[in-house]
Amino acid sequence: MVHESHPFLAVAEMAPKKGLKDLKVKVERGGTYVRLYQNDPPLFFKHRNDPSDSFDRESFNDFKRVLLSEEDCDAGPKATIELIRSLLEKFADYTPQRS
Repeated sequence: MVHESHPFLAVAEMAPKKGLKDLKVKVERGGTYVRLYQNDPPLFFKHRNDPSDSFDRESFNDFKRVLLSEEDCDAGPKATIELIRSLLEKFADYTPQRS
């Protein structure tokens, strides 16, 4: 995906205004790597169209990965934020599976 048009960027910008103050965006590798994440619960969101990246393990090893499809983001950032809010509630008790 192209960095400038990545749907997560609009979500990250709007999230604090919609009450998700802990939802952050991580952009790396010149904008080819874009993830949304929250530390509590430890979840990170990857767009299904984004390539897999070893940076996920480096940055989010103990986080639960949640894939969002193109359809999940098609209705705009407000709808995506509501979906993310529901997922944060669903996984509120998530704890990393340490080996």
